[in-house]
Amino acid sequence: MARYTALQNQLNPHFLFNTLNTLIAEIEYNPDNAVSFTKHLSSVYRYVLQSQNKTLVTLNEELEFNRSYLFLHEVRLGNCLHCDDKIPADCKDCLLPPLTLQLLVENVIKHNSITQSKPMTITIQTENEYLVVSNPIHPKKSATSSGVGLQNLTKRCKLMTGKHIIIEHPAELFTVKVPLLYE
Repeated sequence: MARYTALQNQLNPHFLFNTLNTLIAEIEYNPDNAVSFTKHLSSVYRYVLQSQNKTLVTLNEELEFNRSYLFLHEVRLGNCLHCDDKIPADCKDCLLPPLTLQLLVENVIKHNSITQSKPMTITIQTENEYLVVSNPIHPKKSATSSGVGLQNLTKRCKLMTGKHIIIEHPAELFTVKVPLLYE
């Protein structure tokens, strides 16, 4: 349980720095949106705090969290980040480790060039008892990957579900499949 808790508490500190800088800009240049931005930021941190004591959450909880998390990034990146949620209603009660979507979305943003001329669409769906998150590959020139985030997710999934995540990255698409628990 201690190993799982340590793996779970991995929220990128750059996220807070970037988010607060975006909030400052919104207050100055778009005060009406600053209120909405602050509400989404509050929702994100509320979820992070609430999920620290949980080993599993529903896919629906993760999807709701992901909406707020993505909103913060969409404001910062200029609305060139989109999410295509294809999760059927009957899968939303499946269980997975908390903050799974946050880690996967953060990886997309960290490792890809996302601009108005190169918008990013993240597709979220289910397939054979797995949550499948995929995105086109537009690598940043300066991005290097340690793989720590996906390694931590693999360990969390192995501890909670007994299965590893599956990573596929043919030439133009990066896909991560996360095992789901059905109750």
